[in-house]
Amino acid sequence: MSHIHNLSPRAGALALAVFFLGAALAVAAPVSKSGPLRKSELHKTGSPEARIFGTFACVSQGITCNTMVSGALAADDCPLGDGSFYDAWTFQGTAGQTVTITMRAAGFDTYLFLLDPNGFEVEENDDIVPGSDTNSRIVFAITETGTYTIRANSYDPNIVGPYTLELACSGGGPTSCTPNGTTLCLNGGRFRVTTIFSAPSLGITNAPAQAVPLTSDTGYFWFFSASNVELVLKAVDGRSFNNYFWVFYGALSDVEYTITVTDTVTGAVKPYHNTAGHLASVADVTAFRPAGASSTMSAAPLETEEARNLADRSLREVSSLVSPSSASVSAACAADASTLCLNAGRFQLRVIFSAPSLGITNAPGHAVPLTSDTGYFWFFSASNVELVIKAVDGRTFNGYFWVFYGALSDVEYTITVTDTVTGAVKTYSNTAGHLASVADVTAFH
Repeated sequence: MSHIHNLSPRAGALALAVFFLGAALAVAAPVSKSGPLRKSELHKTGSPEARIFGTFACVSQGITCNTMVSGALAADDCPLGDGSFYDAWTFQGTAGQTVTITMRAAGFDTYLFLLDPNGFEVEENDDIVPGSDTNSRIVFAITETGTYTIRANSYDPNIVGPYTLELACSGGGPTSCTPNGTTLCLNGGRFRVTTIFSAPSLGITNAPAQAVPLTSDTGYFWFFSASNVELVLKAVDGRSFNNYFWVFYGALSDVEYTITVTDTVTGAVKPYHNTAGHLASVADVTAFRPAGASSTMSAAPLETEEARNLADRSLREVSSLVSPSSASVSAACAADASTLCLNAGRFQLRVIFSAPSLGITNAPGHAVPLTSDTGYFWFFSASNVELVIKAVDGRTFNGYFWVFYGALSDVEYTITVTDTVTGAVKTYSNTAGHLASVADVTAFH
């Protein structure tokens, strides 16, 4: 017989109250990083309480395989039993897949949980490198097809702040690329490319960018308007030079975005993240190894002319290009094979380029219109986009017309933009070996 049963009713009630209060205080006590227990062993997810939380509408949104998203823990997020907050992200898992979930944060110690389609915890992680890291990673082999839930959490209670979450998937049967409104399939369909973007001032977080194919190896994305090209990307086969596939992209936008490129043959995934306020052109000539390549193989250094010769030789086929809308050309600007007429024909754009090793000096770039405000130039091959440029009316913001361009080429070139109304001329020169994206928001009055 217990001691409580031998007490008076009032004393027994008091003892029970003290017992439960002590238990509650023990549960709420801070968790020591040096302790041997995992969070689930301290009732974090292993108790009925945690499973009840799983039934609440605490899901931020879904995440798809081979993407990276941005999130933030906030005081109004769902709480766990130790006073920490979490975001829940769901994804579709397929039996036979291996998923790698990585959570990173600069301002706090992260913690990850993975729940199976039945709502039970199957894995958790605190540190990628135990004892010497504050980021978290789970690698899990899926045996049951269904909807899985990731809980992005902090190790300590009452923590708020931004984080990134990356989900990489491999296996689960053969993969393929199916082009759609948000997916580009490049290099003969081998590479699947998607992009998400965020514009917090507009209430947009991790929205999918809209995809438009240009050639077999090149396409672009728009974010806010179909006539406003934001990002151009190409994937080319550089194996004959350094045994890699290459990825190039040029931006006409400085918003936050993440490009995710997946090799559907090997399952390898490469994300490219741009922070807000940054305008980028990127050339990654060691992006993807072919299947069976040695992991110790080093990438041979590439000379600019070698890369250019590859682009010319490997992209000989000419694909028909989709032009979403035709620019209306004014009498002052006559569009032709080397001239773009942008912004209702007000701005005339021409490009010349030089490649001394090929005996080319001040050759005209070949112009292709895309939308009323945007077009591109190719130099060596019609299927190899080199330079994308747009002229937009920013007068309502600062009294100027704006010029943006993004390069997928590092050859020497000069862009000449003429305002056919005022006669003003602006030139932009690129030196050989330089890869540039430029935003000139005071280009023309």
